[in-house]
Amino acid sequence: MQKKLIVTTALLLGLAAPAHASLFTLGADFTVSYNNSPDSGSDTVTFSPGTTQLIDNGKVDLTINVVPVGGGAEWVVLSYQTVSASQPLSTAGENWSMAPVGLPAATPVNFIADYTQWYGPDGANIPQTGGIFGQTLMSSPIPGLTGSGEGSSGYKAPFPAGPLPSLGAFADPFDIVLNGLPATQVNGFTQALEFAPQTAVPELSTWAMMLAGFAGLGLLGWSGSRKTSAQAA
Repeated sequence: MQKKLIVTTALLLGLAAPAHASLFTLGADFTVSYNNSPDSGSDTVTFSPGTTQLIDNGKVDLTINVVPVGGGAEWVVLSYQTVSASQPLSTAGENWSMAPVGLPAATPVNFIADYTQWYGPDGANIPQTGGIFGQTLMSSPIPGLTGSGEGSSGYKAPFPAGPLPSLGAFADPFDIVLNGLPATQVNGFTQALEFAPQTAVPELSTWAMMLAGFAGLGLLGWSGSRKTSAQAA
């Protein structure tokens, strides 16, 4: 059987729009879809950083955190852990997926990086010895999140404000993610997605005001010395 493994990282395109104090709408709902993780289905959850919510028929804890970084960017960190240490996240031969759908962007954003890591029954990070998603092995780039996994950066996938498309991960079958471990030792998964505010493009009225201001500077420079004119320019 052919094995496939993909982390969906949206459309790798480039665009731009305004910075915002918060990139996501707190308290808004979105969906988590899952397949053989350990059950299959979808649940409505609330974008409420710092809280833990039950999904997957009460079998999985989902904890959401938002970690601000420089330039107004934010990591959205989604951590999944089975409630029971005896319940693995999936089994070796099953096709597995976990995907947030409709993350509530409060403003236009660029999706710029992703990172994943795995956990055992006790919640401890399982260090990766080989690439799972074909990305770069690394220590966690997210402030406050310890451990190691893999990720990529350098994207500039633009999305308008509103619900984002599916940005999840899947493995067909699950044994690809195990790095030689038995499936019974994999109970958790963290997916971190980094977003940045899009750069503002001035509206026509704003351009008119800016041009009028530049014209004023030009008139002031013309009436003064050459040195003053050069400084104004």
